Amino acid sequence: RDISPLDVQDLCASVGWSRRDPALIAKALANSLAVVSARENEIIVGFARATGDYVFNATIWDVAVRPSHQKRGLGRLLMVELLKDLDQYSIPLVTLYADPGTDGFYKRFGFSTDPSGVRGMFRETE
Repeated sequence: RDISPLDVQDLCASVGWSRRDPALIAKALANSLAVVSARENEIIVGFARATGDYVFNATIWDVAVRPSHQKRGLGRLLMVELLKDLDQYSIPLVTLYADPGTDGFYKRFGFSTDPSGVRGMFRETE
């Protein structure tokens, strides 16, 4: 949890995500159920987090690996460690939102599309 919001902002920008306010990133980190990261020479090169209620549900967010460090197994390591953290709570349902083309990556960890055809829905406010 001692991850700098500016470091997270920089990592997310490196993968093309929109910039978020560092104060809001700090709040998100503080309210996360689990946070994992990887560094190389003090530079954050990978990050993932999860939110949840500690009982019934958890959702994985913000799995990101700096482009210069992709294809080295770092994403897999982040997911293994994040799921290990979540497993300590015995939460029966862990969800995530996968970018197009990333389904195969997440299937390796036991994730699948909802067989009943239920799809995620969103409500954004501005």
